Amino acid sequence: MRHAVTITMLLLLAACARVVPPAPRIAVSAAVSPAESQGLSVTADGGRLTSVLVYAGRDPVPGSFDASRTRWRSSGSLRPGTDYVVDAIATGRDGVTAHTATTLHTAPVRG
Repeated sequence: MRHAVTITMLLLLAACARVVPPAPRIAVSAAVSPAESQGLSVTADGGRLTSVLVYAGRDPVPGSFDASRTRWRSSGSLRPGTDYVVDAIATGRDGVTAHTATTLHTAPVRG
């Protein structure tokens, strides 16, 4: 009888299990050399970006989303010798979210 109860419980647990889809992947890319700087880009694979905040020191960095909200790009080039803080959130299927926070530093101008 103990075996039958264990099997029944396992079947009930399996029936209640829910498969959660994977969270979107968020990537941040930027050229950190002043000569190569084309700005900063944040992309979401497997979801849509719901929030992107970027700061150069204490200054907010302006940018915009593409029509599908899978990419955000800064409006201008990055400043040399500057710390940038990026905070991004993406939402995928069934509302599964991903969050990334990263810091990057652009190289100073060498002269």
